[in-house]
Amino acid sequence: MAKYRRKPIMVDAVKLTRSMTIDTVEGKMRGNPGDYLITDKSGEQYIFSGPEFEKNYDKVKLNVDVKTIARKAFRKIKRTTKHLVDKNK
Repeated sequence: MAKYRRKPIMVDAVKLTRSMTIDTVEGKMRGNPGDYLITDKSGEQYIFSGPEFEKNYDKVKLNVDVKTIARKAFRKIKRTTKHLVDKNK
C-alpha cells in the first residue's frame, strides 16, 4: 500500500478498482472504481473521491537509494580517517 501525504497529514491509501462498501464510525460508505480507500493513523478507514484525493494529497516517495547512502557513509569514514591520521602526525 502506498503512502500519501495531505499537508500535514500522512495516510495509507489504495486506489479502488471495483465498487465496495465499508463500515465507518459515521455509517456505511460506498466507494467506486477510481476512488481511494484511506486508512489514517488511528486505523480508521474511509472512502475519498478520486479527483478530490488527487487534488489534496501528494504521494510520499519512500525509495531509498543505497548507492547514495553508501557513498555518503564512505566519504564520512574517509574524512574521519584522514583527520585522525593528520592529527597523529
